[in-house]
Amino acid sequence: MAMEFGWWVRDDPEQGKYQVCAVFHGGTVTWKRKQGHHQPWEPIEPITSEMWDRLIDEAAKRVPRRLMSPKQFDELKRLRARDEDADTPKPLKRGAHLKRARDLPPPPPEA
Repeated sequence: MAMEFGWWVRDDPEQGKYQVCAVFHGGTVTWKRKQGHHQPWEPIEPITSEMWDRLIDEAAKRVPRRLMSPKQFDELKRLRARDEDADTPKPLKRGAHLKRARDLPPPPPEA
């Protein structure tokens, strides 16, 4: 199920006041912005660290009220880390460590 977060950015002197919408679904976050009531949603590029901070704060408010699970919150934090640092690995699926150990070559014979 998609989870939608929204807020207004009022302190941008260049672009003025605009609405931000972040949709978290299927392990991805889609960022959009809209400047007026009858204007279409536009994708946002680039995403700033302030936007990620605001999204994490909004998500943290939902976890205690059980509107978002701790697992989803951890996935959202992992997405932020991946966005800021492209070297962050994806977590292993359940049982993946067993499969990978099985695929390793056999140890050398002892003499």
